[in-house]
Amino acid sequence: MNNPFKFGKEVSGDQFYDRKEISDQLYRMLSAGSSNVVMYAPRRYGKTSLVLKVLERFGQDGIPSVHFDVSKVPTLERFLDEYASSVYAIGGKLQNIAHLIEEFVGHLHPTFSIKPSGACSVRLDYGEKMSASSISQVLELPEKVAGSIGKPIVMAFDEFQEVAELSREFSLEKIFRSVIQSHQRTRYVFFGSKTHLMKRMFGEHSRPFYNSAFNLRMGKPPAEESARYVRDRFHSEGASIAEPEVRRILDLSQNIPYYVQALGWLTFDTMALAGRASAEPADVSEALRRLLESNEDLYEERLRALAPSRRALAEALAAEPTAVFDEKYRSRHGLGVTSTVHSALEQLVDSGLVESDKTGHFIGDPVFGLYIRTSSPVRVVSA
Repeated sequence: MNNPFKFGKEVSGDQFYDRKEISDQLYRMLSAGSSNVVMYAPRRYGKTSLVLKVLERFGQDGIPSVHFDVSKVPTLERFLDEYASSVYAIGGKLQNIAHLIEEFVGHLHPTFSIKPSGACSVRLDYGEKMSASSISQVLELPEKVAGSIGKPIVMAFDEFQEVAELSREFSLEKIFRSVIQSHQRTRYVFFGSKTHLMKRMFGEHSRPFYNSAFNLRMGKPPAEESARYVRDRFHSEGASIAEPEVRRILDLSQNIPYYVQALGWLTFDTMALAGRASAEPADVSEALRRLLESNEDLYEERLRALAPSRRALAEALAAEPTAVFDEKYRSRHGLGVTSTVHSALEQLVDSGLVESDKTGHFIGDPVFGLYIRTSSPVRVVSA
């Protein structure tokens, strides 16, 4: 039997269980071109897989698109080179695409090449000094090319909050916003895993991207959809899993798609290694044990990196999520004064370890939260 689950990378095809409502909405909005879109969701909710699914749909319509992961470019120069390269790649077999880019940013002396991987590459030369004008001209490329090829272009920016950190000399946020606000042919979707930073970027009056895109919140999939997916994956390989085990996978994963896939994979693998075609309760328990064990070094390093006040608060929230840090809560968990708690909370939210919603504050990664709750600082060694 082949394991029918997949985790650790973007999923597609029948391994992507269809978020039909939100994917249809994103597709319709970008198709209409009436508004850019900013999509919010914590890590491991399946944002990238969903956006790639929508971009694939545009590809079937003959509309070119780009998925650009901002977190993978360490400098502004690299960002602009990769940006130009992505536009170059849009042209595909169009022989004049290089000429178009030369026409638009010829003063930056672009050089074109093909990497060993087969990917298109553009390098730009800014001479002695980069300027806001040259940055703007590079950011104009999708709109210029869209006009030349007579088709709209969809640009999807992953981890877009990282744009704010790419340059201390230039406000890339401000330049970016001023350029794209007049674009008619290019459609933009922005998303990122640090939801609090994305919300600040698009929700604060003082920020350039304020009110510049339609807010699309991506929540968890319906629990029944996730349950059906787990059952169907087992059945696709001639195996079975009972309803209590399906529900336990959903409970442990808190219905976060990444962990549904991970626990599904490990449960199926444990069952298959035992030579069975039906999952048992012990298989889910073993799957969880293996998942915790595989992440133990990462989790320990993450905890050790926390200052004492932040670690104490993380342990408290893992044991008892809350919306209010009153005196009883602080006393119950050995926390300091209110000001210390709120300072620690702000730092934990900024790091992405803690998420917040209308219910309160909680550890965003449910498996990490479980590790915090179950790990003990004391080990008894028998003589």
